[in-house]
Amino acid sequence: MPIRNGIAFHVPARRASAAEWANPADPILETNDRDSIAEVLAGDPERFHDLVRRHSAPLWGTIRSAVSNAEDAREVLQETWLRAFERLHTLREHGRFRAWLLSIALNQVRQALRRRGLVESEPVEHFDGGLDPARSVEERAACSEEAEVLRGRIATLPARQREVLDLRLNHELSHGEIAEVLGITPESSRANYYQAVRKLRAVDDAPTQDSR
Repeated sequence: MPIRNGIAFHVPARRASAAEWANPADPILETNDRDSIAEVLAGDPERFHDLVRRHSAPLWGTIRSAVSNAEDAREVLQETWLRAFERLHTLREHGRFRAWLLSIALNQVRQALRRRGLVESEPVEHFDGGLDPARSVEERAACSEEAEVLRGRIATLPARQREVLDLRLNHELSHGEIAEVLGITPESSRANYYQAVRKLRAVDDAPTQDSR
């Protein structure tokens, strides 16, 4: 259990349940985050555990989808929370805690990949339009019997496309928010999202060996 500044962190490393993914952008959740942050900054660091409990499971899903080694992923999750605790005073808009936390996590992911000598794929920077959002992909992701297959397909996408797809579908961030988290433009976010959707749909549309 990591200890930093006298605070012990127990961070659960597990995937989010369907209920935890149900509405990550719930305004009640954001209000609770604001209250917890205010109390931490007012001198009650133990309230930081409320934030850990609310966000660890979805955060773990995002990290685990990018870091294949489970132990490395746990270290990234722990370090993300430790850095968030140390830097909480720098967060200007407390209602944007979720996006801010994700930016820390993804930065830690990139550092972990660099330490292991892995190179991220080049992002797509231009969106050519003409494709609707992936409603069918979203619906299949909600089906437990197909979720594992879909996760496997997503794992084959370039790193930037995986990041954008995860932030858009699982965390319900706008392309403007994704741009802030990843340090890209909203147009680049849209481009990577739609390219990811197109690739996932192409797998579905490809003929099987038994097709005639």
